[in-house]
Amino acid sequence: MGDEYEYGVVQGSLKLKKGRITKPSKSKSKKSKKSKSSIAQETPEEPTRQVKTEAELKHEQMLQKRKLEQIERQAQKSYRDRVKEFNEKLENTPEQHDMPRVGG
Repeated sequence: MGDEYEYGVVQGSLKLKKGRITKPSKSKSKKSKKSKSSIAQETPEEPTRQVKTEAELKHEQMLQKRKLEQIERQAQKSYRDRVKEFNEKLENTPEQHDMPRVGG
């Protein structure tokens, strides 16, 4: 036994637990499904309609307005202009891996 663990490697097949592994019976779940379906048939559910508040409606309108403004801004610039601005932005920002020179 000490020989097997000498180098941290155990050779051979996996040793599984002996005995049968059985799945739990589904008789309980069948009963619960029947009872749920019978309850659903007895009580008709009314479709619930959620009404949005003024604040929620205003919030959605503002989001839609901002989205339209952003689309308009992007449509005004050509691809070349966007690439040019991006390159300028990259030139102006310092590189992350550059170390500032300290001392002389």
